[in-house]
This record gives sequence, structure tokens and C-alpha cells, in this order.
Amino acid sequence: MEINFEVTKEDYIKFELYNLSNSPYHKRDIKLNKYGMPIGFLCINMMMQTSVEDIIIATTIEAFIWLVIYPKANKLLTKREIENVIKEGDSTELFGSKRIIIDEESITIFNKSSTERVLKSAIKDVKIYDDIIVIYTSLLTAYIVPTRYLEGDLKADFIKQVSKIDNFNK
Repeated sequence: MEINFEVTKEDYIKFELYNLSNSPYHKRDIKLNKYGMPIGFLCINMMMQTSVEDIIIATTIEAFIWLVIYPKANKLLTKREIENVIKEGDSTELFGSKRIIIDEESITIFNKSSTERVLKSAIKDVKIYDDIIVIYTSLLTAYIVPTRYLEGDLKADFIKQVSKIDNFNK
């Protein structure tokens, strides 16, 4: 099986956001920030307000606004941080046209300036999202394949070819 595809900056950002959303450490930090701030609001309001009613009203309003705004704001800030990291380093190998060839034993990825061959036995995990498929060979190494290049049965065939696991979540 041979597939030609292109990885864009948006694909890479989605990959990073998916990675973070699956990270137990990131999930813990999100919960701590999301629910810890209203407790901080309560403490500040207790120091500044004179009546219990004022404290309850102010804290309720601040906490509600925070709980509504925080998830979207956090995602936006994280996305911006990923974009800044991309700008800082040399990302020429991350983006652009690629070709992947899958045979019985291995996956070969052709880039502008390099070729990588990965044995299927080295694949640790395959994550399938709506818009990308991620093939992990280690904790730090992954290959991104946008699903827009995999039409119809090609997507199922591709997943079957790269996955050592017969049953997986789509």
C-alpha cells in the first residue's frame, strides 16, 4: 500500500492538542486550574468583602465566569504556545509532502530530505481521530497521517495495515 499525503501546520497543532488532551498530567493540571481558581476567588473575596452575602455573590459570579471561559481560553493559549514553539525551531521535516509505503514487515516514510523505515513490530500504538491517524513508535516519536487523504475503504485498510491490534476504538 502506498499513500501520498501532506502534513500541514494545522495537522501538527491538532496532533499536539490531542496528545495533551490524552495526557494524565495535563488533565490533572487542567482540573487543578479550573477548580482551584474559584477557591482562590473565595479566599480573596473573604479578605475584601464585609458581608457573607457579598462574598457568596461575588464568588459565585467569578467562579461561573471562570468555569465557562477557562476551557476555551486554555485551548486557545495552548494552541498559541504550540505555534510559537513551531516558529522557534526548524520544522521543515515536520511539514510538507510525504509518502508512506506499507509492506508486510514495515512502514517506510519518505520525506523531502530523508527516508525512515519502521518495523511493524516497533509500532507501540495507533490513535485514530476524525482528522488524523497517529502512529506511535515510542513515547517521543510519532507519524501523523491526515485522514483527508484516506477516502472510503482506504482508511480502514490503512488502519488494518499499520495496527498490530485487531480491535481498536475508531
